[in-house]
Amino acid sequence: MSSHRFSYLNTSERLLDLVTEERLLESLHGVRLWLSAATTAAGRPDKCCRNALYHADGSVGWLYPNSNTPELISTWLDLAELLEEPELTGRAIAYADGMLNDPVRGFYGGPVKEARGLLWYWTDGGTYGGLYTMRAPHHFARLAQVTGDQRYRDICDTMGETLLARQLPSGFVSAAWNPLEGWMHEVRVGSRYIYAMATFATLWRLTGEERYHAAYECALQGARALQNPDGSFYQMYEPRTGEAVDRSVKLHFASYFLNAFREAYAVTGDAALLEMARRFADYLTGIYCYRQAIPYCTGVVAEPADQMEADSAVGDSAPGLLWLAEETGEAVYRDVALKLWMQAWLHQPSTEAPAGWAGAVIRGVNPSVGETISGVPENRRHLHYNPTQVARCDLWFAVHHVGASRHLLREVRGAALAS
Repeated sequence: MSSHRFSYLNTSERLLDLVTEERLLESLHGVRLWLSAATTAAGRPDKCCRNALYHADGSVGWLYPNSNTPELISTWLDLAELLEEPELTGRAIAYADGMLNDPVRGFYGGPVKEARGLLWYWTDGGTYGGLYTMRAPHHFARLAQVTGDQRYRDICDTMGETLLARQLPSGFVSAAWNPLEGWMHEVRVGSRYIYAMATFATLWRLTGEERYHAAYECALQGARALQNPDGSFYQMYEPRTGEAVDRSVKLHFASYFLNAFREAYAVTGDAALLEMARRFADYLTGIYCYRQAIPYCTGVVAEPADQMEADSAVGDSAPGLLWLAEETGEAVYRDVALKLWMQAWLHQPSTEAPAGWAGAVIRGVNPSVGETISGVPENRRHLHYNPTQVARCDLWFAVHHVGASRHLLREVRGAALAS
């Protein structure tokens, strides 16, 4: 028994008979079916809808086919390997090429050289964001290694030059650019700012250039300054000063933090990253043990779009918690991750369900809302009140369910070999 304050609440051993190799593979196959339906709904093999909305009559509505989610590249690669379907690597290639070959709704390739390599921001017309771009080098570098295609490695250099030029003395990267407005200092989710440390660590690994290591160190110090005494991070900060401007805590992006810690730690082995990750995981664990769920958003929630779903449960932190449990030996993190995975699995429709439903990682909609809260923008249509809507599935949670399943499958197979 560890000395963690929640150690006696650890009941993950009870779940191990349920988390079998067969169930993990079935769940992964389900996500594969949903992703295929989301790709079909987008109408192009190089796109994938970001959201599915489910209605009481069984119909499915699809939104945001131009969403750019770099993690999906690795998800297709994982599914190709785990399901032993090598042809799925072609899905990863197609999706990456959709970003790489589109200079308008992919990586910016217009006349302003200083903005090249920034990734299209998924709903805002004409806006390219470093906050999305920072997550891309890791996955494009992985695809380059798998395929041997130099284009995927070259775009990492393009992204790196642009992001490096936009790093502020605070350590954060402020790289929002609009062809009509020019550069903008975005006030955005804190978890997106701290991802810079992972990006620059990856670019340092790829290039060996000291300037990226220096950028990593600067970003790390900026991230450490943001972490609250309880381990949490506020939702939004002013990038030049680090001053909090929205003191709610948006746990919808818990995976941003944990993915960033994991990506940077894999390169640097920096103990400061594990210390930050543990503090954040302890905050998450406390929230989970109180609510037996992790909410989308907590604290004083003022943003209308967040208010529409603040109390909904999210599970995207599961793969990061499994990683941290392995690195630290802390069983409590694994316990929470297992329960998050199990919740997603229990709500996942059968692989025999109709297309669009089959394999979806289902999230609920707020039954107490009778109309859309004033101020929810049109680009968050998936949150707007609709009396026929009963559930939704988000690409973000499907991707992270695959990440958690991959980790658990390795554990289950390892245990079987050991016995």
